[in-house]
Amino acid sequence: MAVERWTDEMLDELATSVRELRSSVSELSSGTAELRNSIRDLREESKEQGIRFNAYQQASQWVVNLAFGLLATAMITTIVTAVFRC
Repeated sequence: MAVERWTDEMLDELATSVRELRSSVSELSSGTAELRNSIRDLREESKEQGIRFNAYQQASQWVVNLAFGLLATAMITTIVTAVFRC
């Protein structure tokens, strides 16, 4: 196998490529940090929305239970009133 000799131009191109790669890696690192922070914020927001959803769901259940209770009370009152009038 023949040994390739590096010329000054080839070394300069290699140095330029390494500098560009270093810059790209630095940009990717900062982008990764930003994404990590965004994910953390989204997790916090998701937790808050889950808590809110549970509160709304519980409040809705209370309203439904109250409505059924009021209907049952009204029905019983109507039946008792009708029975005692007869």
